[in-house]
Amino acid sequence: MTWAAEEFAGTQLGDARLNHRLIKLTERFADKPTASIPGACPDWSETQGAYR
Repeated sequence: MTWAAEEFAGTQLGDARLNHRLIKLTERFADKPTASIPGACPDWSETQGAYR
C-alpha cells in the first residue's frame, strides 16, 4: 500500500473508480508538484479524468 492509499484509505467518494483516481492523481502531483495537470499525467485519458 502506498502512502497515498494509506492517507485516503477512509475516503468514500461513492464510486471505487473515483477513490482510485484520487489516489493515483495524488501520487502523480506529489511526484511533480510544480507541473500542470497535463504535465503531471502521462496520457490524455488520465488528464481528462483529472479535470473531471
